[in-house]
Parts: sequence; structure tokens; C-alpha cells
Amino acid sequence: MPLQCKLIDFVIKEKDNFQIQMFGIDEKRNTYSVTINDFNPFVYIKVGNKWTKNDCDDFIEHLKSHPDFGYQAKQNIVKYELIQKKTLYGFDGGKYYNFIFISCKNMFFIHKLKSLYYDKETQKTNMGYLYNSNYTQMYECMVPPLLRFFHIQNISPSGWVSIEKYNSTIHKRTTCKYEISAQFRSIVPVEDKEMSVPYKICSFDIEANSSHGDFPESIKNYKKVAYDIIYSLDNLSLSKEEMPSMLKELLYNVFDFKSSLTIDKCFLKKDYDEDEFERNFTQLLKSVILNNKQVEHNLNNYFKTEDEESSLSLPKSIPSDIIQMICSDIENPIKIAHLMVIMEQCFPELEGDQVTFIGSSFVNYGEEKPYLQHCVCLTKTEQIIPGQIIESYDTESEVLCAWSNLIQKEDPDIIIGYNIFGFDFKFMHERAQETKCLNEFMRLGRNVEYSTDLQETSIILASGPYDLKFLAMEGRLTIDVYTYMRKEFILDSYKLDFVSSYLLGDKIKSFTNTIVTSDLTCESSESSDLTNEKDKTYTCIIHTKNIKGIEIGSYVHFEIINNSCDAYDDNKKFKICGFHKDGFIIEGHIHCEEKMKWGLAKDDITPQQIFEMTKQGPEERGIIAKYCIQDCNLVQEIFQKIDIVTTYIEMSKLCSIPIDFLMKRGQGIKLTSYVAKKCREKDTLMPLISKGNENEMYEGAIVLEPKCNLYLDLPVACVDYSSLYPSCSISENISSDSKVWTIEYNLDGSIKKDRGIEKITGVRDATGKFIYDNLPGYEYVDIKYDTFSYIRLTPTSAATKQLTGYKICRWAQFPKDQKGILPSILQECLFARKTTRKQMVQETDPFKKNILDKRQLSIKITANSLYGQCGSKTSTFYDIDVAASITAMGRTLIIYAREIIENVYKDLTVDTSYGKMITNAEYIYGDTDSVFFTFNLKFEDGTKVKPQDALATTILLAKEAGHLASQFLKNPHDLEYEKTFMPFCLLSKKRYVGMLYEDDPTVCYRKSMGIVLKRRDNAPIVKDIYGGIIDILMKDKDIDKSIIFLKKMLQQLVEEDIPTEKLIISKSIRSFYKNPKQIAHNVLAERIGERDPGNKPSPGDRIPYIFIQTQGKKLQGEKIETPSFIKERKLKIDYGYYISNQIMNPVLQIYSLVLFDMKEFKRRKNSFINELATLKDNMEEHKYKKKEQDLKDKEVEKILFEPYLIIEKNKKNNNKMITSFFK
Repeated sequence: MPLQCKLIDFVIKEKDNFQIQMFGIDEKRNTYSVTINDFNPFVYIKVGNKWTKNDCDDFIEHLKSHPDFGYQAKQNIVKYELIQKKTLYGFDGGKYYNFIFISCKNMFFIHKLKSLYYDKETQKTNMGYLYNSNYTQMYECMVPPLLRFFHIQNISPSGWVSIEKYNSTIHKRTTCKYEISAQFRSIVPVEDKEMSVPYKICSFDIEANSSHGDFPESIKNYKKVAYDIIYSLDNLSLSKEEMPSMLKELLYNVFDFKSSLTIDKCFLKKDYDEDEFERNFTQLLKSVILNNKQVEHNLNNYFKTEDEESSLSLPKSIPSDIIQMICSDIENPIKIAHLMVIMEQCFPELEGDQVTFIGSSFVNYGEEKPYLQHCVCLTKTEQIIPGQIIESYDTESEVLCAWSNLIQKEDPDIIIGYNIFGFDFKFMHERAQETKCLNEFMRLGRNVEYSTDLQETSIILASGPYDLKFLAMEGRLTIDVYTYMRKEFILDSYKLDFVSSYLLGDKIKSFTNTIVTSDLTCESSESSDLTNEKDKTYTCIIHTKNIKGIEIGSYVHFEIINNSCDAYDDNKKFKICGFHKDGFIIEGHIHCEEKMKWGLAKDDITPQQIFEMTKQGPEERGIIAKYCIQDCNLVQEIFQKIDIVTTYIEMSKLCSIPIDFLMKRGQGIKLTSYVAKKCREKDTLMPLISKGNENEMYEGAIVLEPKCNLYLDLPVACVDYSSLYPSCSISENISSDSKVWTIEYNLDGSIKKDRGIEKITGVRDATGKFIYDNLPGYEYVDIKYDTFSYIRLTPTSAATKQLTGYKICRWAQFPKDQKGILPSILQECLFARKTTRKQMVQETDPFKKNILDKRQLSIKITANSLYGQCGSKTSTFYDIDVAASITAMGRTLIIYAREIIENVYKDLTVDTSYGKMITNAEYIYGDTDSVFFTFNLKFEDGTKVKPQDALATTILLAKEAGHLASQFLKNPHDLEYEKTFMPFCLLSKKRYVGMLYEDDPTVCYRKSMGIVLKRRDNAPIVKDIYGGIIDILMKDKDIDKSIIFLKKMLQQLVEEDIPTEKLIISKSIRSFYKNPKQIAHNVLAERIGERDPGNKPSPGDRIPYIFIQTQGKKLQGEKIETPSFIKERKLKIDYGYYISNQIMNPVLQIYSLVLFDMKEFKRRKNSFINELATLKDNMEEHKYKKKEQDLKDKEVEKILFEPYLIIEKNKKNNNKMITSFFK
């Protein structure tokens, strides 16, 4: 009887033969291990069209006698045959070519064979491998055999399969219930089976101690010691002769032989006495300083932070001994990097920080609450929360192995956590190594034989490369929710508390303050008698739609919904004390008239509290265990809320790629699998190609020059193309297999040459005529795009992107509207997404509806990524002509949309329900796939249309304009109406804010892009002022009122009538800085430590500070102080700094748009316009625009800010204002 299971994970083994091990689970949670031994990796070699079987035999014999890999060829080639297939690159009318199909026992020989065709230095693949006067090319070697197995059997790596025939394993080598082997042809898909399975999901989190209160390190080095020593010596004025004794004194304190100096102690793995120290110190002084890889590693890894410059380089010559180096003028980070190396050579190894708690929560997929909450703890720990299981152990190795035993016992299918690929897994692995329990600890997977290695890979995020480190858990999926959030969401912060508040929250419909009396009656706070307060409990019912993630005892905080998104009541946390039919109940009362949203608040303790409480008693450690488990539950809630499982399953199904690949590998392999599968369906092979030329560039998506302005009463509509770039590929049949020829030209129109050869591609005959051009039955489309290169304009200047010419590509249009590989794939995607969205509307089952939603989203992401991957130089199907031609068509269509709307609706009379109007359309902005425009509506007599009537008319006309433009477009292009803004403030490219209307001219909401109001390096006063201005402009459409508001707030600032908390900025302290004296809040932290050593901020602490008045020139670190110190010493706050350095610049950007409309500018207006006209006549366009903006900003500054800055300057210098003499 066939067995059915849903696939989870895959393991590849290649000791002798290639082996696939599949892990699965069924609806009853039976686990499966299926081993396949008969699937052989394969590769194709393109050979001459006149080759026969004898030629094929000769070539194989040639490979078997090759000096580099002949032995592997003899041992590994299973079979070969001469076959015919089509190729992906170049239009040839669907011609078939000769290929040798070679299957092998494993991948070893294929990797060797690849070296004949590909070398990063010489790029052999341009021509191929020369054999008997014929160039041969390698195909299909970039697709992993596992993925080819999925393609051949049409299996979804996360879907249901049926094993038709199998053999049970006699000697079990896994912990699975069913352990079988089967031939790969026996594994077939179970079509249309959507049944969910009860995945068991474990969320875990570790806590570690810290010897110095900084970020825990599993294996310690002398980084901190060297850092402390260098900066301690830096603060002393010592001669070269005094330096050795002071260095020795500092080290005496570091190793705890003395306690006379304030420098942190270090902790060693073994006992250490003064005699041994003396020997080691003598060795230190005699050590020779050398630049080496370890020093360079220290420099690049420990002193590269986002606060500072990116990197340092080692000097070519350095002093030869440690004392000379310390006394030299070499930068401190370089001294520290060298001192670290020398100390690690001379002194004993340091003790690393320990794993102290490992919390876990286990949830069955589909259920909301954990069935097990568990924590393994180092030393005795009390149970604080009933139902939670606390296990205490005396040693760290016991803690690690106890968690490993828990995983084996509970046997989860999916293991999740937050930043586990960045911290937890690596930390646990290294501590297991240090405590000599690695073999026992690594029993984490479902195979009896397992790897003890720490797995490493790297992916590319928007912020750059990101290294992933994880443990091998064969048969289980490991998913890092932090990494997922970084890949899929754009947020201000990715800390767990921020993410949980962002995802686990909702808008508040209303709230009702209530008072519960001692007799348990409940009454409204408005009607309550305020006597006998001690007998009353104050609560508040929060009416909201969503209560996901909330439990009694958990906490929420509230955010005021406005442009500045202020935290309510200083971000106070309110405890949940009950549920209501329409929401939940909190302790305390809420008093706020503005709209609010709630967010789940992490009931947290600081790292420093964790470090301290770990050293205390069982009760304190019990509190940490409670928080540790709480974080595990929080990650479970996030995991369920965004349903990462279904998202990954649907993307896995679409692209035929394991979920593990989606998590731990880049986008390239996903799209390679998808394209390779589609090519296989069309009998087409993908070649091994050279990487793209680093200097080869093309122009990206168009951005129409924005007409920056504040459009208060002028509706601005937006139309956009549905799936513009995929549709361009489809409409013009742009694909590697439809490219007939390309010719590249210089700017003067001459054909470019490379080493004397014209840059022309395409198959030509002896006369130079293109063979596949103008074939009967085919039509052709030419697309032109500009070409760019990085060029140094002068010998000493940096290379910059320069226009160097243009390129024309000819694309064949197939008969009967057939399509090439890429457009046919995209057609399928668009059709599948459209079908899926229709199904969603009809589906009533929430589970199935969610699957369909994730499916259509996966299709959309894949379709939009495919064309972009063609332009990626590392892509396996790289073709710059495809990517550049698609974007060129996109630019053409954006310009078409602009021109047809401006031309058709220029001086056009239209009938409306408000009377006949005249349109004079003009574009406002165009970006990527959309065009913003306004109709400038007027009545026939020239009178302006009322704003609300213009809005309603604009919505109707924009829909009509989209429909009109679409009639002249090739299929599948569709220019659709999307939205209308009124008011609309366009600041620059990709930066705007406005009130957005869709179909109903009476319903709108605020929409902004690129306007940041949540930055922590801005004081709250900035949000209050900037957000207040935006509020007035959007709601009241009144520039004068907004200016009055601004002046009122500035006046309050100069009169010092602003609450101190509105001026506070806070930043986190790091453990290390390259130049600590240049980091203002770090300088403040050192100053706090000098005046109050017991309260010196530790790494990770956020320091609140305010700018204060100082005399003379000071570094920024000397211009800030803590609020408490300012209050205590009655220091003067520098309000002028907040005006000039925080508030002014963002506000200038708004008012420079409406400078000519400001009353205060009326007298200056004409002369200013004349000045601009003179400048324009004498400057280049791009320089003029920058100069114009600078001049406008200066005028706004003079009108709005200068009076207040003068007041502040006079106050600081104790000068009286002249106006004071007339009071």
C-alpha cells in the first residue's frame, strides 16, 4: 500500500553514490525518512551538429584519459548518450542541437568537468572547451541535482507525495516512525491535496551571563582588555620610560593582583599566579610587532561600526616593540588590534561567558497556545509561573545536553527563534566545544549519525551581506524569524519588542474607563463617586477588532495615530487583566481624545538586570526563566501572525525549492530552479555562462522629474501599470531565446569595437547577413537603450557612471502569439495570480483562503523578481539585453502615459455633473510604474472649480484616462487608476505626503513615503513641530495657520516653555568604538563614570541626553548632558541647537515649496525672481537647480528662523535685544 506524507527537509549524501534522504510528516504526525539511491546527477555537453555516436564515444574516452580527472571519469560516469535539445540563448527559430547527456554516480566528477569550461580568471565559457577543432559547451551544471529530481518528478518540496513502492529499512538509522528506501520514479506528487499537518513547532531562546556587563561572548579574547589599556594609557601623559611600569600596573589590576586602578578585571580558565604573570609580562615586552592577517582581522571585525567610518588600514611600517607602538602616533584601534594578538600569545586563555538559561515553548501548528513551556537553567531556579517546567543543573554542559535531550524527546518538526542564526546557535555550539560536550549536545536531528560542525552561509539583505550560522538538525526545519523580518519587512527597528508591537496590535475603536468596587459592581468612571478610593479598582475596556497575542498578565502600550506617532503616556505599559466581548481590559484609565492603536509590549528586563539577577538567588533566576519563556512565546505569536510556514510552503511549491533553501540561501537559487523547471518543460537547456562584466551597466527604471510643490486644493491623481515590467517582457517577447542580434554604438553613431572587433552579436553567414533575421512567419521589434560605464574623468578622480553610447536589440515575435521562455513563464505567473485571486473571493474556509493569499503573493514576488535577475551579474540566466530592454520599454510606457494624458486632456471640454469643465492636464511626478498628474480643472468661464468637486471629477477622469491609454497598448498592458491625493506635498523623488482617496471622494486617509518621523536621533520636539505642520497642511490646507503654529512653537522654545522630555535624545552605548572620543554619547558615558563610578552606563544601555549651552568651541560630547544632571546643576539648555540643527532643515524643505506664497516674502519676491533668472542664464541646469534650492532655503530661514536664532544667540552672549529697551 502506498505511503503518503508531506515533505519537510532533505539531506544529500555523496560518499560513493549520490543519495537523497527526504523527511516528511502525515496528518497523524507520523514521521518519515525516505532514502533514494538511484537518482544520478547529470550534465549536458553541447557538441557539433554533425556528431555521431562514434564521436560521442571518442569524447567520453578523451575525458576518461584526461590527466586531471580521468580516473574520476572512469569511476563515476554511469551512462551517456547523444540527444537533441533546444538552447536558452539566441533566437534560432526553435532549432534543435546535439548534446551528450552524461549521468554520474555523484557530483565529484561533474565539479571536475566544470573546470574545463569555467575559470574565473580566463572565463573559458565564452567559447567553450576545444576538442577536435570543435568548441563544446557545458549545460545544466548550475542546477543542483536535488532540484532536478523535483523537476523530473513534478514534486513540490513542501507538498504531499506518495511513495508507490518501497522497502522498509531493517537497521534503523533515524528516529522516524517510518524509515524506508525507494526508487526515485516511485515518488510521485499527490495533486491538489491541501490538507494541513500538525507540525510541532519549538521556539527557543538562550540567555547568557557576561563577565563585564557587555554583550556576551562564548569564547573570550583580549579585545576588551587591550581596549581598556590603550585608552587608559591614552588619558595619561607618560614618557616612554614610564610606560612599561604603568602598563604592568594596569595588567596587575586586570589579573586581580591589585585593585588600585579602575580597570575591569578579566577571568581566566585556570589559576594564575604572580610568578607566571612576571614571566608572561617579560615575554610581552620582548614580543616583536608584526602586521599579519590576525591583526587585520581584529581591526576589521572589532572596529567597524555603523556609527563611524567604515574601515581602517594597517600602516606599512610600525614600531618593532609594544612600548614603542603604544607611545607612537598610530591610531588607537591599530594599537588595540596589535596588543590583542600579543596578549593572546603571552597570557592564559580567558573564560568565555556561559549559557545560563535555555527557554523553549512548543506549539502544535493550528493551535494558538503552547502545550509545553520549558526552561533549562544553570544552578537552582524557582518556578514563578504555574504550569511552566523548570529544570536546574549544576554545570553548563548539563544545561546544553538537557536541551538537546528535550529536542529528542519532543521531536519538533520546526525550530524557530529570534536572531538564532546570528547569535544563539553559534554561542551554544562554541560553549559545547568549550565544555567538552559537543558530541552529546549535537544530537539534535532525526538521523542517528550527525554532523558536529557549525554550518555557515551568507545572504544578501537590503543592508548588505548577512552571515548566517546554524546547527545541522537533519529532518527538522530551522527558521530565524529575525532573518525573515529583515528580508521581508522594512521597519525602523528589528528588535523583538518593536516587531511584536508592530505586528501584534490594532487600531482602537473606542475605550471605556470603568471602576470596579469592592462589591464587584462595575460602573462608568464618569458617574462614579470618588469617595472610598481604596475600595475601587480602575480599569479600562479597550474596544478593538484584533486581540492576537494577548493574554491575562501580558502588557500593551498605546500609540497616538498622527503624523508623529507619539507614544501615549511616555510609552507606559498597561497590564491586561481581562477580556471583553469587544476587546480586552487593562488596569488603569486612559485619557486621550485622539485616535490610538495598541501594540503588544514586551514585559522586559534589561540585559544588565539579567546579568545581575543570574548571580543572585533561585527566585531572581526564576524571574529570568519566566522572561526567557515569554520571549519564546512572543516569537511563536509573530510566527503565527504572519504565517511564515504557509508563506514558505507556497514559495517552495511555486519554485520547486526546499524551504531550507528559502531561509538560508539567496534569491538566485529560487529563480534558477523556477526557470530551469520551465526550460525543461519546453525541451530547452540552460548553459553554464560567464559572470557579467563588472563595468557593464544599463539604466534602471525611469523617474520623471518631480514638480515639487504643495498642492493644497489641486487633486493629484495617480495611474499605474499593472505588473509593468513582466508585461513588457510579454508584450515585446523579450527573452534570451528570442534575441536575434544586438549592435552597440558610440555616442557619435559609430559601431563600438572591442579589441578591434565590432560589438555585434547574432548568427551571421559568410557575407555578414544575420541568418535568423526576417524569417517568414516572424515579426521583429527593435528596442534601443543607453549604455553606461564607470569612467575616471581625470587620472586622480574616482570612477563615475557615464553615458558611453547606446545599443539596439532586435527581438523576434513568434507566430500565433507564441512566446519565448521568459515571457511564457511570466504569462503563466500573471494568469495563475489572477486565477488565485478570483478563488480567494469565492473561498469561505479561512485556512484555504490564507493559503490562496500566500500563493498569489509568492507568484507576484517571483514574477517581479525574474526580469531583475536577468540583469544580475551573478545570475545563472544573466542577460543584460533582456533586463535593459524591459526597463527601456517600461520607460517608454511611462512617457507614453504622461504624453497621452497631457495631450488628450489639454484644453479639453468635459461634461460633468457640476457643469462643463476645461481640462489642462500636466504630470506632477512619475516613478517606476506610475504617473501622478493633475487636470487643472476650470469651468468654461475660467472660474476655478471647488476643491471637493474637482476631486470627484478628477477621480472619474483619471479612470477614463487610464482606460483610454490602455486601448492603444499591446496585451497584457493595462494602465489603471490607483488613487488621488488632495492635499499633496511633493518634497522630492520618492518623498511625499498627502490625503489619499480611492473611489469615494468623501473617504480618505494619510499616506506618506520617505518622510521619517520616528528616527530616534531626533528629539520629540522635532516630531511635534514637523508633524504639527503636516497636520495643519493636510487637514486645514492653510499655509498661514501652519506658519503661526511654527512660530508659536519656536517662541515657546526661545522662552524655554517646552517640557524637558520633549528635548531628550537617546542612544545606545556599544562595547567598542574605533574613535570613542568622537562619539558624543560615549564621551558622556565616560563623564558619568568619572563623577559616579557606580552608575556608569554599560554597553547596551540607552543614554538620554539634552544639548546644553557651553562657552567657546567644544566637541559635541561636551555639549550634551543627562536630564537629571542638568536639573541638579541647573545647567542651561541650548534651545538654539534644537532650532538650527534638528528642526530647521526638515521644515525648510516644506516652506521652500511655497516661498512665493508667503506674505512675508511679498516685497522680496520680484527681485528674487530676477536674481534666479540671471543665475539660470549663466549656469548649467543641474547646478542651477541646486543653487535655486539653496537660495530658497536661505530665504525661508531668514523669514521663519532667523529672528529666533538671533534671540538665542543674544541670550547665550548675555546681550539684550533692542526691543527690550522699548518695553
